This record gives sequence, structure tokens and C-alpha cells, in this order.
Amino acid sequence: MLSTDRFSHVLVAEDNVTDLKLLCDILQSEGFQVIGCSSAREALKHVQQRDFGVAVVDHRLPDLSGTQLLEQIRDFDDHVRVIIYTGPASFHSIKEALNLGAFAYVEKLSDPSELLRHVHRACHERVGRYALDLEQAVAQRTEELARSNRELENFASVVAHDLRSPLLTVSGYCQLLQEECGTDFDASANEYLEGIINGANRMSRLIEDLLEYSRAGLSRTPFQRVDMQSVWIQAMANIEALIRRHAARIEAGPMPTVLGDQTQLVQLLQNLLGNAIKFRRKETPWVRLTASLDGDCWQFAVKDNGIGIEKKGIDGIFQMFQRLHGHEYPGNGIGLAICKKIVERHGGRVWVDSVAGQGTTFYFTMPNHEVAKHQHRPHARVCHGAGRELAIDQ
Repeated sequence: MLSTDRFSHVLVAEDNVTDLKLLCDILQSEGFQVIGCSSAREALKHVQQRDFGVAVVDHRLPDLSGTQLLEQIRDFDDHVRVIIYTGPASFHSIKEALNLGAFAYVEKLSDPSELLRHVHRACHERVGRYALDLEQAVAQRTEELARSNRELENFASVVAHDLRSPLLTVSGYCQLLQEECGTDFDASANEYLEGIINGANRMSRLIEDLLEYSRAGLSRTPFQRVDMQSVWIQAMANIEALIRRHAARIEAGPMPTVLGDQTQLVQLLQNLLGNAIKFRRKETPWVRLTASLDGDCWQFAVKDNGIGIEKKGIDGIFQMFQRLHGHEYPGNGIGLAICKKIVERHGGRVWVDSVAGQGTTFYFTMPNHEVAKHQHRPHARVCHGAGRELAIDQ
């Protein structure tokens, strides 16, 4: 029955008390939610207060005719299906009502099942019309959002370019001063110039990070099948110099194939792996990437033996500009915020588990779209910082 549908609300306007009660009883027995009234004025008041799927209107009411009430109802809500229900009528009356937008014209002397048939049909059509309108509204809103995102991305790129230009100018002139007049400056002046150059460089990196953050949620690249093992290899290649510099050992277990944006997934792993090496202890950095199937999603884990995170710092770790370790380590505190945006764009979530002084594990999930459920590869690779070595996990 339609009793749980808001469009199963039926308004009945009938000035004959006996007929009004009979109509309401018949419709309520079919599961409709019925409101009955004996005048056009009362009917219009109800129409203005709530949604109705159907209105069953007597052709002759004391204050308005059925067709006049039909016009006023449609003026207020043209989605309401109005059925004129009356005694024997002329062809002209029927034609007039239908031309004004009546859904049907039913004679009172007909079988009640005829009225019920029209009411059921009207409700179903009302629901279908609403669904179509909603679909069109969603499509329009989606297009508007996509256009807004494109404009925002273009704006961010222009702003980033315009902000970097004067910084490069400042930095460039300071470097020229150092090269051409550095010998004429005392130690303090050279120190000031160095501070200006470093500050300009930090600002330039911050602008680049902010631009990267804004792009993370605006990418228009369609999702494709992505081999996470290839993503891991590419991310490793991007930070190979960092790996070699600190003789880091990076391992990965079997990786699945997922649906996603490969460029963003590489950035995700690159950020997590880079952080694991950056926030290291004195011993050789060690990081392991694993993936496991958890219900309808893949759960990935990036585990390290680094310095860990204090409990008080975990809650806001994915927020912008969160620098839990001060300026002792380089960075602007945006990397993990970018990771969160990328994961959420892929329909997953990200969280962290850490013990200060012992290490950290970052987890993130991605939906299992069944595109490559059996592509889970039975081997793993191991990379050593001092020289690459491939190993097999059996």
C-alpha cells in the first residue's frame, strides 16, 4: 500500500456529508491518508498546509464549482492530480474539466472501484513525476557543482601563480644581491638576506601545497582499474632519493586492483611513505604496506617504526596545518589533509593508530567494486635504501 508515501495523502472536497464519509471510508480502507472537507475554502486551506498526491473534488460545491477549485489548486501546486467526482454531467462539463487539467472525471453513480482505480493511478503518476523532477534537479545540481569546481580549480591555479610571481622576484633579487654584493655585506646582512630567501621559498612551498590540497577534491579524472602494486612502485620511485638517503627499508604485501584515480593514489602512498621516513627514530626506518579484504572494501595499512604520535595529537592529525612536532621536521602540515581528501573522493575513510616512541600505522579503505577480485597478487616486493632488492613473500 502507499500509506507510507507522502503522495498517498488524498484530499476529498464534498459538501454532502453522507457522500463525504463514504468516500473517506473507501479510500482509507485502501491505505490512503484522507482529509475530508465540505467547502472549497477549507480544501484550499489544506492544500496550502501540506502535500497531497490526489484531490477528489465534487463538481458542485457551495462556494466554488469543481472546475474553479481545480484551477486554484493547480495555481498553488500544479503537481496535485485532481479528480472531478460528481453526478451525471454533460460532455461540455467533462471537456472543460479535462482542458483545465483534471486528471479524470468520474460519475458518482459508477462503481467505487472505478474511482479507486483512478486514485491509485494518479498517486503512482504523482510519484513518478516527483522522481523525474528530482532526477532532473540532481542532474542540474551536479552540472552546476562540476562547473563551480572547474571555476574554483582555475581560480586556485591563477591565484597560486600570481602569488608565486612576486615571491620569485623577491627571492631572485636577494640572490642577485648575495652574488654581486655579498662580499660588501657583513655577516648580519648576509644572514638577513638568507632569511628572506628561505622565507620566500617556504611561502612558495606553502602555496604549492595549498593548490595541491584544493585540487585533491576537484579532480575530474574518471576512475579506472588501478593496480595498487603499480601505484606502490611509482610512489617508491618518486621518493627514491629519500629512501636511499636514510637507507630506509620499505616492504609491501600482496596488492589488489581497485577503481580509482591513479595519479591521486600515487600521491596518497607517496605522502604516507614519505611521512613514515621523515618522522623516524635513530634506527633504520622500516615501513610496510599491506592490504586485506574487509567485507565490501579493501583495507590498506602503512605501518612504520618511527617516533609515533602522542594520543592528544591524533584527533586533529588530518586537519590543515597540523604540525605535531613543531618546526623540527620540514613541511607545512598539509600532507595528511590531502591524503584524507583523496581517500574520501574514492569513497573510503582514513584513520591512524599510534604509540609514541614505537611507531604509527595509517589505515585507509577503498570500496571493493568486484572489478578485480581475483587479481590479488601472491608476491611482494622489498626495497632497501642502499640499493634496490626485490624479494618474494610466499
